[in-house]
Amino acid sequence: MSVTDEIKARLDLVEVIGEVVPLQKAGRNFKGLCPFHSEKTPSFIVFPESQHWHCFGACATGGDVFTFVMRREGLDFPEALRMLAERAGVQLTPLDDAELEARDELDRLRDVNRIAAEFYHRLLLHTPEGEPGLRYLEARGISRQTVATFQLGYAPDDWHVLDNYLRREGIDQEDALKAGVLSESESGAVFDRFRGRVLFPIRDPRGRVIGFGGRVLDDSLPKYLNSPQTPLFDKGSVLYGIDLARDSIRESGTAIVVEGYMDVIIPYQCGVTNLVACMGTALTEAHMGALKRITKTLILALDPDAAGLAAVEKGISTAHEALEHHIVPVLTPRGLIRYEEQLDAEIRVLTLPDGLDPDELILQDRQRWDRLVAKALPVVDHFFERARAEIDTSTAKGKRKAAERLLPTIAVLPSAVERSHYIQRLARWLRIEERSLWDDLRQLQRSRRRSPQRSERARAPEPVPATRSPVRTSANADQPAAILEEKLLTFMLGYPELMGDLIMDCGMDGNVFAHVENRLIFERLVHHVQEHHPPDMEAFYQTLDSDLLAHVESLLLRLQAEPPLSPDSVREGLVKFFTRLQKLRLDGLLREMNDVQKDAQEEGASERVREIVRTIEQLRRDRREIDRRFYAATLTGRSKRGFES
Repeated sequence: MSVTDEIKARLDLVEVIGEVVPLQKAGRNFKGLCPFHSEKTPSFIVFPESQHWHCFGACATGGDVFTFVMRREGLDFPEALRMLAERAGVQLTPLDDAELEARDELDRLRDVNRIAAEFYHRLLLHTPEGEPGLRYLEARGISRQTVATFQLGYAPDDWHVLDNYLRREGIDQEDALKAGVLSESESGAVFDRFRGRVLFPIRDPRGRVIGFGGRVLDDSLPKYLNSPQTPLFDKGSVLYGIDLARDSIRESGTAIVVEGYMDVIIPYQCGVTNLVACMGTALTEAHMGALKRITKTLILALDPDAAGLAAVEKGISTAHEALEHHIVPVLTPRGLIRYEEQLDAEIRVLTLPDGLDPDELILQDRQRWDRLVAKALPVVDHFFERARAEIDTSTAKGKRKAAERLLPTIAVLPSAVERSHYIQRLARWLRIEERSLWDDLRQLQRSRRRSPQRSERARAPEPVPATRSPVRTSANADQPAAILEEKLLTFMLGYPELMGDLIMDCGMDGNVFAHVENRLIFERLVHHVQEHHPPDMEAFYQTLDSDLLAHVESLLLRLQAEPPLSPDSVREGLVKFFTRLQKLRLDGLLREMNDVQKDAQEEGASERVREIVRTIEQLRRDRREIDRRFYAATLTGRSKRGFES
């Protein structure tokens, strides 16, 4: 039994989900409102017998306890694995001394930050030394309740008040230095890093304090001082307020990115709770990695000055690179099909009124803020406005500059209608023929899909020392789904260059995978193939944590033991394995929904029965569509090999 299987065997999915989702008994199963989208009629069902969940509403997805926790908490697989292993009482792996020391060090540093945050918070609220900080916060309009929610604190203008307190608490001074709450001079003198500042504890998505930001109460510099780089704190990857905003972002479907602590705190106090702030840096790929787990709609609300606008455009560029993309089929004028890469997200830009930050605007006029959010410009409109303000298009050079700035953004729009709209708009502005812009756009799209051919095949990753429990074991060898999943992954890893055309042909998505490790590898590999032409497998291996990498290595070892296959054989194998997995998944859902229907009929819930019947009919249509696509793909494969249909 693998570690993940052991964890699932020890945990009750109904209990885990029931802690965050009110569930009602529905026959042998449980139902509730889906936590991942807004709905009034329960479409979220938990199946105790199979220990999995499924949303039959807008999400149309499901999974096991791992996928639920990852999606609900915004965690990656290793984080979810550790969390659930701790809950289940499962020993994950025998760590070596270095790993144990590293883990212990992180735990100690978290303790230092937690104790410091509690200390500064008490000083702010309950001591005369904290009165200057409290007066400042009250003048900014922050209530006592909000002070408590964000655990705001105050560091007196004293060089050793925290140092002395930590010593009394038995905290090792070296740990306090590593945590960044103390500093050391060149002469070796140790002192408090934060003095005479209001303090903003900075938390990770799980709510653990990892660092601090401090603001002076006068005009001295620096105005803001953050924790230094530590094993816990990296300014370029932290989003302030993410722990409190996460649920609201999921519920609203939108994350609004702002710049400062107050831009998060005051709006939160006023009921605008889906804001997060960058820590004085432009939006980075690490920021996007945290956000894309919980939303696909971003609104960038930064200052309207030159620096703020530059940060917006850098953030847009970063978001385009870091967010998920997908491949869609597009009908050409000649009736042929080509595939285009499109951004699987929406990015909008909110332009703030001159001289006002989000916190000031919301305090002054909440309705105006809401209107600005509702009217936030799509990225292309934002670029058009900037280009019109900055580029003189009366010259050929200016026209070329405008086209070069705008065409890359137009190219990734998800709709051909949208692309046509903006091409027409650009042509009218530049006073040139649309045809020339379309030619440039298609050339840009082709260049994005091409990349230099590698001189040698990507090498498999180096073997990972077997110090950790294997992700998969032979215990799954008698499970048809597990066998199919691993066969599919083996073909995909061994022949990634053949996947591109099949992704859309087969409707490939990760929902067919019952095992979370296989699903994660599949989704990351599909994303990599869509991003890289041809695939760069060494770069792909670097995106995997050690557990997933060990599983990939075992699959590649199996591939090496097999005789080489022709491309046509690989394509047909990919289609068959994936289609069979789709059928297994739908067959399982149909069986379970038939049981749900019987339970609803016994309860006399006629409206619920009608909803279930509609769901079953849709699942049957999906089943027939899979058969149709499988038949078409097989015929296509045969025709490519010269056989008659």
